[in-house]
Amino acid sequence: MKTTILKAIVLPVAAFVLASAGAVSTNTAKESKADVLITAYIHNPAVDDCQPVQVDCSPGAGPTCLSGSFTAYGKESAESCTMQLHRN
Repeated sequence: MKTTILKAIVLPVAAFVLASAGAVSTNTAKESKADVLITAYIHNPAVDDCQPVQVDCSPGAGPTCLSGSFTAYGKESAESCTMQLHRN
């Protein structure tokens, strides 16, 4: 009698609990980090010329942010685009 109760009630409940826990844990793994493009600036053709471009970069550590063959910079002030940016 005890094995019948175990098979009929406890095992399906345990399977449901494990399946629910697996579904919840894999849901966060499937969330993709959407690429967020920011406006950066390249010096083209002169250092004083700040041409806006869209890049997937941010201030911080990492490889230098590039837009084509140009290094992309952030604006430190209204007339200065020299803030170092790094790829995400």
